[in-house]
Amino acid sequence: METIRIYDTKPYDTTFSARVVLAVPAKTAGALNVILDRTLFFPEEGGQTPDRGQLSGREVLDVQIDRANVITHTIALLPDESAKAAIADLTSQTEVTGIIDWSYRYSNMQNHSGEHILSGLLHSLYGYENVGFRLSDNTVTLDTSGILSDEQILDLEQRANDVIYRNVAITCAYPTEEVLKTLDYRSKKELSGAIRIVTIEGVDVCACCAPHVARTGEIGIIKITGVVRSKDSTRLFLVCGRRALADYEAKQEQLLAISHLTNLPQEDTAEGVERLLGDITRLRENLRAAKERYVDARLSAIQSAAAADASIPRREDGTPDLSQRSVWVFEAAMDNLTQRRFMNALCDLGYLYAGVFAGNDTDGWKYLIGSRGGNANLPNGILKERFQARGGGKPEMVQGSVAAAQADIETALAAVQ
Repeated sequence: METIRIYDTKPYDTTFSARVVLAVPAKTAGALNVILDRTLFFPEEGGQTPDRGQLSGREVLDVQIDRANVITHTIALLPDESAKAAIADLTSQTEVTGIIDWSYRYSNMQNHSGEHILSGLLHSLYGYENVGFRLSDNTVTLDTSGILSDEQILDLEQRANDVIYRNVAITCAYPTEEVLKTLDYRSKKELSGAIRIVTIEGVDVCACCAPHVARTGEIGIIKITGVVRSKDSTRLFLVCGRRALADYEAKQEQLLAISHLTNLPQEDTAEGVERLLGDITRLRENLRAAKERYVDARLSAIQSAAAADASIPRREDGTPDLSQRSVWVFEAAMDNLTQRRFMNALCDLGYLYAGVFAGNDTDGWKYLIGSRGGNANLPNGILKERFQARGGGKPEMVQGSVAAAQADIETALAAVQ
């Protein structure tokens, strides 16, 4: 037997009485599933989350409707209450009382009615269909069957708010089969049986099961907050009514903070942030250049030391032959890109192995070891065996981390030639 849907005709009611048809333990621990002969609780349906509230003093956790239009309320047990005791209490009462969370319900009404305005306008202006709608606790999205430009979205938003300012009536009714045949109404799927039609005069006619506000003025405002375009559709993110106010307040708080941080009026913050980003870009470029100069200076010093080292064999041109030598460099702080550039430059000097370690004896070292003629896994294996270093790679280059003192690392790698 279908559950009588009080919300269909009395969406502004907040309390109701009903008879318990069935009460059984739910799959969810500490909860019951309750079926009533009638209900004011809107179930999860049509892309909208279910109502919240209380039933016989117990929190309503979920509301679902099946294909037979039977509505099941999942309610939480009271503290220290058994399912058996709760069932006995509910079924012993002639009627139980339900209370709707009105703030939550009204917010959903505002947002769902706002979506109908947008969908109706999209249909009349561009012939686009609403192919997806989701009204959750945090997000409202509308998927439309065509691509919208930024200009069209702005125009759509302005037209939708004009509908709000006109305070147009919104009616919900079950027309007769004869009347339905003459109606041009929106619907995502083929429907049969009694069909509930929501009409916004001159804007939209749509099959819908959810509660709506009585007049568009109650929506307050419609604001499109985001857009995602795909190959052949557009997803709009929107907020209406109280949610729109909360969204504005949150963004206003952020804007005020940016205004204070940039020491600029709110209307100039975008320009100020753009200027700061330009400054950051220039500073990053200066820092990159400084790092390159530092590496070049270190390379020059290493080359000079190699040239002055009489123990290093010489090539025919008199330059040091480093093909059987290794070099290990330790830096207090160095980012990975600079570390990699430094290591590659050392390998280009001709060293058999070149390693750059960044860090300190207390916190450990992150290292890159490269080789042009050997296998970098050889020194990496020594670090793993001696200090349980972590890392790996290919013969040309390995990377890892090691917790050990610089002096101990240098001693361990001294034999690598």
